[in-house]
Amino acid sequence: MTDTFTKPATEPFVTRRAAASGASPVMEAPFDPASMADMPLTRLLHYWFEEVWGRGNLNAVSNIMRRNTLISGSVSALAEPESDYSEVVAALRNLLGPIKVTFTHVMETDEWVSVRLVAATSNPRDGEPFEITGQVMARVEDGRIAEMHSNMDYFRMFEMLGQLPPEALAICLTGERLG
Repeated sequence: MTDTFTKPATEPFVTRRAAASGASPVMEAPFDPASMADMPLTRLLHYWFEEVWGRGNLNAVSNIMRRNTLISGSVSALAEPESDYSEVVAALRNLLGPIKVTFTHVMETDEWVSVRLVAATSNPRDGEPFEITGQVMARVEDGRIAEMHSNMDYFRMFEMLGQLPPEALAICLTGERLG
């Protein structure tokens, strides 16, 4: 038996497994932003979150996304291909305090990038900080996002903003109605 599973838990599992097999890891967790140097699609997605979501630069939406980008996800799906995705961004940013997105996991191929992220923000009413997690997959074509699929923990976000009662998901799982 090798020592692959006996190393400290703080070392990423995939790195331990890759080291034991002699292979190089495709993904590391937690993600090290310094590793983006060789990951152009990850850099594009990182820029997307910093510029559009973090800084609120809505002009960057048209520079980063294609005009007919296919979008899927709870809130993202509100933006039809013909509509202005920046309206969705503006609506969410108006509900939240400053947003800082950190990638915890990243995978990238020739045209696809997938990230797990943590978005740190706050409730603007009382300044109470909170975090939500999410995953985004994007296909990049000619340096722009051509397809984006996202899932974010909007239940938690709306709970933290006071728009849903605490433990709303648990209540819904019991079959009860929110009221």
